[in-house]
Amino acid sequence: MSALSTLPCPPDSECTTLPDGTEVVMRPLERHDDGPLRAVFAGMGARSRELRFMTPKTRLTEADVRQLTAVDHHDHEAVVAYADGLPVGIARLVRTPDEPATADVAVAVVDAWQSRGVGTALAVSLAARARELGIGRFSVLMAHDNEGAVRLMHRVLGDVEQATVDRETAEFVVSLEPSRRGGRRLLKGV
Repeated sequence: MSALSTLPCPPDSECTTLPDGTEVVMRPLERHDDGPLRAVFAGMGARSRELRFMTPKTRLTEADVRQLTAVDHHDHEAVVAYADGLPVGIARLVRTPDEPATADVAVAVVDAWQSRGVGTALAVSLAARARELGIGRFSVLMAHDNEGAVRLMHRVLGDVEQATVDRETAEFVVSLEPSRRGGRRLLKGV
């Protein structure tokens, strides 16, 4: 819990205060907890959805909903953030089956709450949970021009262990340990 929080934090939740003073409550997404998932998706514009899903996506199919809510809190974990009582973002990790110390990760924040610190709060919370689960690296696949994701990784994660960039995508494997020597950082504008 953030030392700046002034409200009591609900059980099984984490609370923090955004730079603008807004209180945010984060809790694990539960299996079949589709309400917050649908609300966050509805609050994302076309470009945000495209950046998150790597393709234009106008709606979530029932198969999407089943997959995105199939959390088991070990190999698939997700955290949902609430501000003013409404879901404003979700961060998730899915452990890589052949590399159990690595997890694919994604963060989505509704458009009205972007650039306010919600993504950072979610990523910090998810990284802490990943460490508890024995995960030491995040694998991030993104559109090559997703500068918001690059900024988020700079703020939250450690050194880049591997980077692959082409005309459409960028894929990074990033340590969850804080950078000790400045290490390889992400390229600006990737």
